[in-house]
Amino acid sequence: VTKYLVYNARKRGSDKASEYFKRTENIAGVKDMRFQALMPDVLHWLGITKIDRMMSMSDMKHDAIRVPIPEEMIPEDSRVEIDAKIHAGYFTTGKVMTYEELDQVHGRAWDDVDH
Repeated sequence: VTKYLVYNARKRGSDKASEYFKRTENIAGVKDMRFQALMPDVLHWLGITKIDRMMSMSDMKHDAIRVPIPEEMIPEDSRVEIDAKIHAGYFTTGKVMTYEELDQVHGRAWDDVDH
């Protein structure tokens, strides 16, 4: 429900990468509610002992296994979230935007979506 409220607020307001975490914090009270440090515990509980390939932007999940997402595979609709996370320190092998550049990354507005 919280994620829906955040996405809804982004679409009704200005959906900009520079405001991505602000919307989440305004609604949920925290910037990011995910507990990445617990991720290995879940894998162990599931009996997973080896990972050959893993794709993630979070270096907190597993520092040793990182495969960057190729730029051409990132949908335009995802740029707000991806660029905000890279700017916040999530893993990337590419360029980290300045705040001014981040402020120029916009998502779809409420009127851009068929309802």
